[in-house]
Amino acid sequence: MSELLVGRQPIFNRNKDVIGYELLYRALQTDKTANITNGDYATTQVLLNTFSEIGLDNIVGNGFAFINFTRNFLVGKYPIHLPPERIVIEVLEDISIDNHLVDSLRFLKSSGYQIALDDVVSASRITPVLRSGLINVVKIDLRNIRPMLLADTVQTCKQNGMLLLAEKVETLEDYELCFRLGFDFFQGYYLCKPNIIKGRRMESSRLIVMRLLAQVTDPKADFSALESLISQDVGLSYKLLKLVNSGYYSLPTTVKSIRQAISLIGLSQLRGWMMLIMMSTVEDKPHELTNIALQRAKMCEMIGKALGEAQAESYFLTGLFSVLDAIMDIPMTEVVASIPLTEEVIVALTEHKGQIGLVLKTVLAIEQGEWEQVINSGIQSAILRSIYFESIKWAHILTEEVYGQSANS
Repeated sequence: MSELLVGRQPIFNRNKDVIGYELLYRALQTDKTANITNGDYATTQVLLNTFSEIGLDNIVGNGFAFINFTRNFLVGKYPIHLPPERIVIEVLEDISIDNHLVDSLRFLKSSGYQIALDDVVSASRITPVLRSGLINVVKIDLRNIRPMLLADTVQTCKQNGMLLLAEKVETLEDYELCFRLGFDFFQGYYLCKPNIIKGRRMESSRLIVMRLLAQVTDPKADFSALESLISQDVGLSYKLLKLVNSGYYSLPTTVKSIRQAISLIGLSQLRGWMMLIMMSTVEDKPHELTNIALQRAKMCEMIGKALGEAQAESYFLTGLFSVLDAIMDIPMTEVVASIPLTEEVIVALTEHKGQIGLVLKTVLAIEQGEWEQVINSGIQSAILRSIYFESIKWAHILTEEVYGQSANS
């Protein structure tokens, strides 16, 4: 028997705004000796799960869905009944570009779909369609392209009107090189990691946020101290009240004061939400980090409950805090040293160990499409799939309600 999971990776433009997501799919073999699925079946099931269970808007916001299709889909053996204005069809690197495929791509292009060549490592891959006008986006695999070929491949694409997407952007150096070369889009976990530069001082805005976090997360802080702290900042007060009055809590009455908000949602949840609100005020960071933090928090919480944890606040907090190193541009070890946290949460964040750490590790593996780790987590993939979809939907709704922005703004 096999189960299916869908992951997604954000795609950023040159302003670090999310313009869409690549949907990652894989059939998970629970019986590794069986070979009962194939790429066509997996693609079909993932499309059905994605578009029927969660909805296109919930998984990609207002942006594009970049989806890998097998040759059978591309040449019309199986239909592609998806909204063309929202879909980028990816042609995988192992699909031969012959006359039959070119004719099929021409039909898809005339139907309104945008087309991307995936995992390009040299200009030779582009040659069969170079002047056809069929290809909108060329995705260049930074890990596998020979450095000496990169500039020439970029130039060839640009001269023929193709947009460039850098895949597997894992370091600051990768990003800066591709930015200088004129890449239009970027995909990879550099944009969700800290830009740690040795010897650099933390900017004052980040220092202020860290100090506020230390106070908000102090277990000894009481209602009065927190009310006083929050009330000093009109923006924080407004966002907190907006959050508490959002559909997430479904409270019977409108909350009008900070003290009332604290008493209704409790100190534990207040600390987590205030951390998220404050870190979202740090400039020069993608809005997507806020969305990722919310999604990870919800996933960790729901998995914790599925594992029998009646009180899963620590799981939620761990997921929420897992992007702090990227927000603050400091190592996670320094983050946890500046905020009072339990030892279990610290080990989970810094080493991905302990039960909470293993849950966080599973969440990160789903994000990155590392399905082998997901299989080895011991959690049924059907449960993970349901939790993953629910967390994306929840984060999307909350982001729009509280922050007034879509998931890909």
